[in-house]
Amino acid sequence: MIAASVCAKTEVSRVVYFNHLFGHIHKNPSRYSQSLSTIECGHPIKVVKNKGHEITSGNYIKVKVGPYNGYIDQIYLSNKKEKCFSDKYPKFFNALNLSISDMFYWGKLTDQYVQGQSKVPEGR
Repeated sequence: MIAASVCAKTEVSRVVYFNHLFGHIHKNPSRYSQSLSTIECGHPIKVVKNKGHEITSGNYIKVKVGPYNGYIDQIYLSNKKEKCFSDKYPKFFNALNLSISDMFYWGKLTDQYVQGQSKVPEGR
């Protein structure tokens, strides 16, 4: 007897853009999850939907980037392509001569950076 597996049909819902210098597509919806790919500012990202609904978990959304299906925190996504640091200052950015390892570690730093407001009262 041959066992058949049923895969849920997924399709692209929309295209968004990564809006930070560097980041990661994660295997699971967590900043601590394995990185599938490093991406840079302005990179187009396909948001995945299943049965007409985008797939989210907390603030993470399911995406497809190249051959990778993974998750990314929605705070790093924009509906339109932002003017990136590398676009504003191309000579300076190119002079940095960043390797893929450098981009990976800068992306990990972005993952660990906590955004929001301080709970410390002003004037302290």
